[in-house]
Amino acid sequence: MPNIGVIGYGFIGRVHAQHYMNNKNVDRVIIADPLEVNRESARKMGLMTYEDFEDMLNSEKLDAVSICTPHNTHKDIALRVMDFKIPILLEKPIATSREEIKGIIEKSEKLNIKVMVAHSLRFSDTFRLAKKMIDDGELGKILFIIGKYLAFKDYNQYPKWKTTKKEAWGGTLFRDGIHIVDAIVWFSGKKVSSAKGLPLNLLFDTEVEDTFLGTINFQDGSIAQLSMSSITKGFEQIGLEVYGTGGSLKVNNDELILYKEDEIPKYIKPAIGPSDFWKNQIDHFVDCVINDREPLVTLREAEKTMETIFMLYE
Repeated sequence: MPNIGVIGYGFIGRVHAQHYMNNKNVDRVIIADPLEVNRESARKMGLMTYEDFEDMLNSEKLDAVSICTPHNTHKDIALRVMDFKIPILLEKPIATSREEIKGIIEKSEKLNIKVMVAHSLRFSDTFRLAKKMIDDGELGKILFIIGKYLAFKDYNQYPKWKTTKKEAWGGTLFRDGIHIVDAIVWFSGKKVSSAKGLPLNLLFDTEVEDTFLGTINFQDGSIAQLSMSSITKGFEQIGLEVYGTGGSLKVNNDELILYKEDEIPKYIKPAIGPSDFWKNQIDHFVDCVINDREPLVTLREAEKTMETIFMLYE
């Protein structure tokens, strides 16, 4: 059974670690984090910890690693982990520039290192069913997609790195809205021809945006509209609406609504309630490691989303 290292034990690192611990195929979970407060939290969970991830890599026999660190560190850490020929689950975004992403892809392909990118909505049961309906032609030709990530996030309570340009690079689009952009690109299946975006600071006085509006144009003439914001107190909307020539659907992690002309709209909910996409994601990665399978979200696949993100900011 594999031993898994988790580099970075902040919020998302704890999510990764917990689901690895809950996976019956994982033997040990080891944590590396430079902050003593995070290491102490991990030790309370009974986990072995290291201050320096290089010490962990040199001291432990690891079968895979999750990288859950600030955005601007992804490239250097990923490239170093590859020197140990270890499969990687890399938190989104891959990195903070096209050049960094190119470097990660080139090295992973040269050394044949398995790298999966954590675009977690692809592991939601409802989003996966919606994608299947689209691929099966239930909606006909897609014309218009609306994507929303509206959820209040108090920037004053965030770790400092998440609000600085140097470490986070971007705000609500780069941190949260990226999930919706990825789902749009995934659902469409078409190449993005252009994108325009408007980053705004409507509430928080930080270096990164708290609101982002944008449009994405696809080569087949279809279009997507984006609304992302961290200032929307009281209401939360995280999902997509997809409109086609033969029908439409609305999807979030809790339910999927399918509409077809002359039919009563179908409400489809996951059999066991809201889908735990983080659990599904970790379980899939562990299976890929154990059985040497290609992950659902490869670097090349995630690169399409990142290119769209860069176009939106430009």
